[in-house]
Amino acid sequence: MRPAILAAVIVALATAATAAERLPSFPKNTSYQEARRSLIALGYKPVTMPDADKCYAGDERCQGRPEMSSCSGTGMAYCNFTWRSPRDMLIEITTVGEGINKVHAISCRANCK
Repeated sequence: MRPAILAAVIVALATAATAAERLPSFPKNTSYQEARRSLIALGYKPVTMPDADKCYAGDERCQGRPEMSSCSGTGMAYCNFTWRSPRDMLIEITTVGEGINKVHAISCRANCK
């Protein structure tokens, strides 16, 4: 009887691991514009955070991107963009660079599995 219980637990854990949502990934040097198109195609929705920075006129990194939560005005020109997956996972994309910003990191912020 114990082997049957152990087998059931293993099957349940394997099923849960398979069902877990994974963070999207992009090749090195992917532009945020390209990553954004991919996220939309995958069913992700841009999220406007209530405490988001203001996107200043002329800042191409965030113009027309309501998902921008913050953008640095100095240094490496980092920006953070927030998205919600079809399964309700909240992710943050960090970009680097002025003009054509490139994806630097992707992290889960809520409902991570």
